[in-house]
Amino acid sequence: MYALYRGRCTLANIFRNVVVSHCENFDGDELVGRFIGVRTDVSEGALEGCLRVSFKHTKLLDELLTSFMRHRILYRIVYKSKSNIVLWFKHGGNVCQICPVVHATSGITPKAMLVTPLGLLFEFISRDRSNIDENSFHILVSGSADEMMDYMLTAKEQEALYYAYSRGYYSQPRNITLRRLAFELGLSKSTLNEILRSAERKILTAYMRHDLPHLIVNKVLTRKAKVHS
Repeated sequence: MYALYRGRCTLANIFRNVVVSHCENFDGDELVGRFIGVRTDVSEGALEGCLRVSFKHTKLLDELLTSFMRHRILYRIVYKSKSNIVLWFKHGGNVCQICPVVHATSGITPKAMLVTPLGLLFEFISRDRSNIDENSFHILVSGSADEMMDYMLTAKEQEALYYAYSRGYYSQPRNITLRRLAFELGLSKSTLNEILRSAERKILTAYMRHDLPHLIVNKVLTRKAKVHS
């Protein structure tokens, strides 16, 4: 399920203020960060981790980094492209000591954690919806594990995909044809093509859901999150 955290978040407030300063109306996907990993520095009482930030306009990123400095949030750029940046950050604040990014709620496991202008957005895996404290979270979308994790590859897909990759089928240019690959695997060309296409579709689905934060937010937040803003 996807749920917005109702509590305070320093990072989410910064993201929101940056977007509001440049956009009168916003959807919540203009500037989005995905936590790659976080931990607490017990000796300093600080939150430390890495964020992958997606941004629609460079000015939003520039203002975000300026705001980090203004709020005394330490950061270092690890990687940067035209629309994404990965940065290490560290900041203190008592509110982070109770944040679900760091402290898990019993019965639920955060699978993906995003910081958006509308708040912290979590993708949870939960034994039961009743495990979610609705005083702390606003549930946006929920579904069964079969629906949310239908991108898992079958054993046959894994085997065919790995063999195709190792033999250079996905190299540029290709080192082997589909026909030859099928022959080596003892399959017909059409059967192997069907298996690979199914595997590729699942991989693309997983990538779209979990590695493109702004698209996740656009799909989820525009449906229900505005009632929370």
